[in-house]
Amino acid sequence: MTEEFEKYARELLELVGKDDPLKALNDAVGQVRELTQTVPGEVLSTPPGSGEWSVHQSLMHLADTEMVYGVRIRMIVTQDRPTIVGYDQDAWGSRFVDLDESGQQTFLRWRILREANLRLLRSLSEDEWSRVGNHSERGEESIRYMVSLLAGHDRAHLDQMKRALSS
Repeated sequence: MTEEFEKYARELLELVGKDDPLKALNDAVGQVRELTQTVPGEVLSTPPGSGEWSVHQSLMHLADTEMVYGVRIRMIVTQDRPTIVGYDQDAWGSRFVDLDESGQQTFLRWRILREANLRLLRSLSEDEWSRVGNHSERGEESIRYMVSLLAGHDRAHLDQMKRALSS
């Protein structure tokens, strides 16, 4: 695991603290909906500054991340220590930026993926929560650890979206 990712992971885990990661994942959907539902599309699509993501780009990243984590968790549950392949979020963002027509469509895609993943996570046994995959860049990661990272990731991007809309 790189020193840079270790620092980032600590920051994400601190955002979750002692909170229940499943509750945080569930609550994030309502928080993002509340934040974005009345915002005009052109505002969602406008980056707050040079080199910064728009709210729509952040939503797209959340939806892509949700899809990736859903596949990773499914692989870990069904395979013995599978290799979990990293992905280039910037390449995905550049290539797939125009696939959703609006921020609301992207939100819907994220919400549906999140709901499916929450159903999966709630179905896991205690043993399954401890199962691990071998991340191609970071080494062993358990489902429990991955879910905590994902909850912190949500909170980081929710904060990013709030800042973007307040600028």
